[in-house]
Amino acid sequence: MAARGEGSPRTLARIVRSIVLAAVLGVAIAGIFAARGDDFWLSWLVSTLYGTSIGLPAVIVFDRLRGRLGTMRELSQWFVYSGTMLALIVAGSAVTGLVLVAVGLVPLAAFWDTFRFGFAVSLIISVPTSVGAMTYARLTSRMHASERVASEARLASLESRVRPHFLFNSLNSAIALIPEDPARAEQVLERLAALLRFSLDAQQARLVPLAEEMRVVVDYLEIERVRFGDRLRYTLDIAPAVETQVIPAFALQTLVENSVKYAVAPRATGGAIRVSAHAAGGRLHLAVEDDGPGFAGPPPAGHGLDTLRARLDTLVGPGATLRAPATSASATTGATSSASAATGATSSASAASPTGARVELEVPLR
Repeated sequence: MAARGEGSPRTLARIVRSIVLAAVLGVAIAGIFAARGDDFWLSWLVSTLYGTSIGLPAVIVFDRLRGRLGTMRELSQWFVYSGTMLALIVAGSAVTGLVLVAVGLVPLAAFWDTFRFGFAVSLIISVPTSVGAMTYARLTSRMHASERVASEARLASLESRVRPHFLFNSLNSAIALIPEDPARAEQVLERLAALLRFSLDAQQARLVPLAEEMRVVVDYLEIERVRFGDRLRYTLDIAPAVETQVIPAFALQTLVENSVKYAVAPRATGGAIRVSAHAAGGRLHLAVEDDGPGFAGPPPAGHGLDTLRARLDTLVGPGATLRAPATSASATTGATSSASAATGATSSASAASPTGARVELEVPLR
């Protein structure tokens, strides 16, 4: 039912375009006949009637045949398309001839002559038009299919860099804990199993509810607390109203992992991480901040922001914005750059605090 509901507006749009095209072609054909001395407006009316009688049924019939044609071999598609188009031209020419007889523009005795003439003209016009339209449709379909395959391959490559990194770190933490505290190691492994399950599920649904992403973030942080103990402190400030909003899987986890790596791990005193989420202005605002040293220059290699930006670009498009640390601690603003020429997703640099780093992510509400 949903497919029909979505297809009806498209079919109506095609019907409207068919009528407009018939009227436009009618002007061109009427101009040719007017040059021979025929009445322009009468020629336009007859030509438009022919075009509509053939074009409208063609839109409806081929809209219903599209799914079946897609399962056929290319040669079979051409045979079915050509045969159907020929039948529509015959039927449309006959209907138009009968209408012309009914309104008195053509005597009944001249019906067959009118039919043959109209069929010949319609065939001459319809064949190249139809072949061109079908060729264009096939090329467009192949182009879109190629783009989808390329996008899937690119996304799979990006995600392959994201997941194993923290999963292996988490596993090492659990292994190190086994000799000292087996019960706690079991808890860590349970959290790790949940992370693995989420990772596998995310391969199918790459956009996940914020509530699920936050469960992953908490599991990850609790696993890392095995390594850092009280040195790792975190707070969550998530508005309940946005928990059902979807974001790319591992988006927040990537940012949290960066804070653990650069704000907590290098310091004997550790650090605090805050994750927040709220809605404003039709957008979901997410932020991960820490009280670490911040960045005095560009984010170091392996920070993961470039990979996250590319994933946002692929999954969300230009509606996603990632604000990362500035290029220097004294900078207050940065240039806005394109994350990808294909989609134009933007990222802008904001001030890097000397007492911490803050990364903001925004996506449209759904």
